[in-house]
Amino acid sequence: MADVYVKRRLFVGAGALALVGLVSYGACGNGDDDSPTAGKSPGKGKGKESEPEQTPTPTPSIDTAGLTKALDATLGPRAADVSVAAYDHQIGKVFTYHPQLTNVSASIMKVLILVSVIRTRRTAGTPLSASDMSLAENMIKVSDNNSSSTLFRRSGRQVGVQKIARSLGMTSTEVKSAWGLTTTTAGDQLTLMRAIAYGHPLLRADDRAYILGLMGDVDVTQRFGVGTLPAGTTGVKVQVKNGWLPYNPGRWHDNSVGHVQGAGRNYAAAILSTNNATDVAGRALVTKAAAVLYANLHR
Repeated sequence: MADVYVKRRLFVGAGALALVGLVSYGACGNGDDDSPTAGKSPGKGKGKESEPEQTPTPTPSIDTAGLTKALDATLGPRAADVSVAAYDHQIGKVFTYHPQLTNVSASIMKVLILVSVIRTRRTAGTPLSASDMSLAENMIKVSDNNSSSTLFRRSGRQVGVQKIARSLGMTSTEVKSAWGLTTTTAGDQLTLMRAIAYGHPLLRADDRAYILGLMGDVDVTQRFGVGTLPAGTTGVKVQVKNGWLPYNPGRWHDNSVGHVQGAGRNYAAAILSTNNATDVAGRALVTKAAAVLYANLHR
């Protein structure tokens, strides 16, 4: 289902950030004397055999340079139009690619709206109502805009949702009254997905499971980007929410956020793209980026 259309120009920035893995070394221990001589202080005996030095063990890390190179090669001349942020839960590391690029959210905003309405209900001491849940199912599974607008209002509109975004640590996200035009970064969207996939004080475990359940049952026609796995892949679960929006005249913004787990992988990711000539081109672009993450993150 198409997202809202507004003829207004968007300015984006670009930048790059590389994270370097740290190396930690195990401490070498010293043994005590086998039989100290009577009357002598400990350690003053016949002599002491020193233990062999331990081999330094590198802390697992993301191959930042290799992953950046792979994205550059895969995206080619479109690389500057794509921003990526991923968290590899297996090793507790984050990777970013063009992190300063800011984009309109389009329908990935619906994940934040759902988190906001859940928090609104919990603060009031109630769970989601039957009406809330019906709207949430339409909003996430088939990306229904009317359902999203209703839940946006129930979350306190712009002010209420912005408050939740800040509480989650989404410092670069600016919620707009037209929710699909909210500006955000891949890093902020990763912060949101990490809260949902791996826990946050604002979200109960059962609420996180509910959100992931909906994202795991998105309509098959909307599973591009993070939601696309290599042909023949088995044993991998994916939760995804995508967005697509013709914001600049003749230009599309296609975004993808999600969580991937199985076959030795466990990561959350956000991929934002801009300046796409068509929606089809944008979906293909973020899907290419997602494939690089799947192939290169820890397994």
